Amino acid sequence: MTRYRIASLVLAAFGCFSSVWAAGRQLTGVYAPAATPPLPVEEAAKKMTLPEGFEARIFASEPQVVNPVAMTWDERGRLWVVELYEYPLGAAPGTKPRDQIKILEDTDNDGRADKVTVFADGLNLATGLLLGYGGAFVGQAPHLLFLEDTDGDDKADKRTILKTGFGLEDRHELLNGFTWGPDGYLYMTHGVFTRSKVRNPDDPNDSGVLMTAAVARYHPRTKKFEIFAEGTSNPWGVDFDRAGNAFVSACVIDHMFHMAPGGIYQRQAGTPPNPYAYELLPSIVDHKHFRAAYAGLQIYQGNQFPSEYQGIVLMGNIHDSTVHQDRLTPNGSSFKDSFVRDFVRANDGWFRPVSTQVGPDGAVWIMDWYDKYPCYQNANADPEGVDRSYGRIWRIVYTGKEKGKAVPSYPEGMNLKKLSTAELAQTLAHPNSWQRRMAQRILSERQDAASRGSLLKLMNESADRDARIAAFWTLHTSGQLRAEDLRRAVSDRDSIIRSWSARLIGERGESSSEEIDLLQSLADDDDPSVRLAVATAIRQFESDALTINTRPQETPPETFGGPLATIFRKKQSADDPLIPFMLWMDSEQWFANASQDVLPWYAEHGLENTPLAAVLLRKGMRRICDAQKSEDIEFAIEFLGGLPAEAVSLVAASLEGLIEGQKGRTFTPDQSASAVLTKLRANPNKDVAVRAQELATIWGDSAALEASLKIVRDGTKPPQERIDAIKSVSQQKARAVRETLAKVISTSSPEPVTSAAMTALGSSDNDELPDITLSHWKEFSPATRRTAAQVLSSRSKWSQRLLSGIETKSVSMGDVPPTVIRTLLTSKDDYVRNRARKIIGKYRETTPDKAKLIAQKKQLILQGPIDLQKGHEIAQKTCFTCHKLHGEGADIGPDLTGVGRSSLDALLTNLIDPNQIIGAGYENVEVTTKDDRSISGRMVENTDNRVKILSLGPKEEVIPKSQIAGIRVSEMSVMPEGLEQMPDDDFRNLIWFIYSPPQDKKPMSVEEERQAFLHADK
Repeated sequence: MTRYRIASLVLAAFGCFSSVWAAGRQLTGVYAPAATPPLPVEEAAKKMTLPEGFEARIFASEPQVVNPVAMTWDERGRLWVVELYEYPLGAAPGTKPRDQIKILEDTDNDGRADKVTVFADGLNLATGLLLGYGGAFVGQAPHLLFLEDTDGDDKADKRTILKTGFGLEDRHELLNGFTWGPDGYLYMTHGVFTRSKVRNPDDPNDSGVLMTAAVARYHPRTKKFEIFAEGTSNPWGVDFDRAGNAFVSACVIDHMFHMAPGGIYQRQAGTPPNPYAYELLPSIVDHKHFRAAYAGLQIYQGNQFPSEYQGIVLMGNIHDSTVHQDRLTPNGSSFKDSFVRDFVRANDGWFRPVSTQVGPDGAVWIMDWYDKYPCYQNANADPEGVDRSYGRIWRIVYTGKEKGKAVPSYPEGMNLKKLSTAELAQTLAHPNSWQRRMAQRILSERQDAASRGSLLKLMNESADRDARIAAFWTLHTSGQLRAEDLRRAVSDRDSIIRSWSARLIGERGESSSEEIDLLQSLADDDDPSVRLAVATAIRQFESDALTINTRPQETPPETFGGPLATIFRKKQSADDPLIPFMLWMDSEQWFANASQDVLPWYAEHGLENTPLAAVLLRKGMRRICDAQKSEDIEFAIEFLGGLPAEAVSLVAASLEGLIEGQKGRTFTPDQSASAVLTKLRANPNKDVAVRAQELATIWGDSAALEASLKIVRDGTKPPQERIDAIKSVSQQKARAVRETLAKVISTSSPEPVTSAAMTALGSSDNDELPDITLSHWKEFSPATRRTAAQVLSSRSKWSQRLLSGIETKSVSMGDVPPTVIRTLLTSKDDYVRNRARKIIGKYRETTPDKAKLIAQKKQLILQGPIDLQKGHEIAQKTCFTCHKLHGEGADIGPDLTGVGRSSLDALLTNLIDPNQIIGAGYENVEVTTKDDRSISGRMVENTDNRVKILSLGPKEEVIPKSQIAGIRVSEMSVMPEGLEQMPDDDFRNLIWFIYSPPQDKKPMSVEEERQAFLHADK
């Protein structure tokens, strides 16, 4: 029920969906502009609600800083800030851009900035900033810049483009959140609706690295750029815990992710660049906040707060004017994230926390965009939509019972750059993570061999865990780590160091027999994080990258087979949230390119007796099919026939993988493969027998086909068994199949069975289908009628019969989904399109003025009785065929729980005008087949071999590339227009049901919410 589009947030960074501003209209509701005027900083501080013992102190405010979007510190504790004046449109052509970088200095260390220096100006849509290696790394799409001050006057006088190709499509999802990682890389994040192909500007042959929603990293010495982990929505900022685990907060979808290296995670939209993971990793949250616009995640590791705050998670919520406090709990090699409380509640609608970071003082610093509007789109039509007068930097300090006591903004006299190498090594033991990270960065720049002794001493003799870990990281990033250090580290008493010994073996890329032996010893570690790190290292050896599309096979299974097999056999690995995924990603290319080696390796290592065996075989068999090598598929069938008779779960899983791999394509096996399937069809285990028959049917075995058709015809069989049989016969073009499916439609069958038969017949060019369908139209359930309308609209000649039915009133307009109406009205067939406009053209004439209609509909829903139960029933018939809300519904469109309903204005605009802005990945994609069939919906898979389309229902279509005549990305979203034309009472009930949170979490009743809107409008 929402538009699948990119719109919202307070600045070029914070993804969430919201309403689109219409000139002259005032946003209202929970997410309306702040109703109060901006507060002076002193009053704003007093209004904030903080935990006991904490105080909010202002470090800098307007005019010292305006529109701050990124901040970082130098070695002296001076704060550097990017001011984003040009957000969101960018500078007008021919004008000097106004974005700039300022240095804010507290010269007397009283906790407040008193000196401002402009380091660089003339920037345009700059959104990222980090210092190091003698300059400033600046994110200004399409470039990653390096700005240098060569004469020491705090003014940039040299600019270098390090990388280029960063996208600018969505101005609130540009590259951002620059952070130094424990491995010495510069980390950055990037949103889902901005597409980048990052490349070396000096190399015309560089094909680039594809980056959509992702965490990426760049090495300042090697210039290597790669995707660290893919997915989420619009992550804004990345941080690392004490063990070096990466975390991001995300908008719209779940708000917290542990980003393991090489992980591919759930996305707000689109498909991941790598199509062969076959699953997406989930978030780690166990809760949802009512409002979902997050930015600036930070894991507190400072020394200014009480010890119980160590490791807490802080993240800003732009729409809620709040900084939330969460708690991480270990969960195998990953975590669970739980809500604790609001750490900062501003009680001021202007407060927009963009970034939250631990500073050199150990306190928490919050960068506040400070704007009355929560959503960036106000600026698109309203010159005053972004306030360019405010900006604030807060420090949250702990004073305990000493209210008002002085808390300096940095340690007195601090200048880490002036410290000796030995002194910097000692700083790695500092209780504030900011000091440790800064010392590591400087030592990494120096590459001083003299640091090795101090670092080893700290690692070997210190009792402080954080100091030992920091010393180990710094040995690597400063170039002082040797093979003997790794040999000691693999047996270290600390699991974090053991884990990083595996990670650093992968980072170093030296795959000698000694390194492989070290990985072998770590693969049997009882700590799941260590085993995960071994899998990560193997991934790097195989590909020289963490997340990639495809790669040539360079390492046969036997090279890393030992460590991988050890992890597989570890019983605890099966239940881990990450290890099974990473083991598959290590194995994926073996199945694609060396399946006749990997399957014997599988058997030789006894992996069929491991809990993970079924997972590996199911995905492996599908990957073999996707590689489309007939000899490998036949070898896989032979291997399948040789599995132990008692291994029924493995056989069933293998058959599942082969069935999934055959969707959209067919393969004719040789005689021996047919014999294996014949044997398996007679297996006493029902799961094996049913899957073997389904696969044999797909492959055209006549006996299996007849057996499946018998099930389809048998009305005494359970509906799901008949549906599975229908799916298995749907790829066969035999006349018996068409006749059987037509009979199902013509006779009384359960609605899901009839709809499945209708969908299956849609893939065949059956001239009799329209007559059969229309003659039984009134006997169909409403759901079957919707399916029938979709099927009939998929071919021009069928569309003509459907239009005749509409014209003669034998088909009611209420039976035809809006998506079908749109298909008919925009058909590429001139005759169908013109006839549709003649017959149903008035269907769209009621919405010539969208803004006026939205205003009218708003008044309608603000008056009259509300029945949430009826609203729920309507949502089940309309919205939930594509969307989920609080766990109920389908996954075609975004989850409505966190998207598109931020206010009544947002919800109404999204529903009535769904095509105003369409996010990449949610366009309506129209696939035309060579036999003149048309399939439309959201594309969720696009590989070398096939595409997968999801449409209303939900309905899934897999089309082989070999059968595709054309693919067209429509200018319209998958979300249809016209839903507002339902009866007024239904519309009102639906809107209030969608807008309201679950009844057990409602802060106020629906009627109280409505009265609040009525009051706001006055």
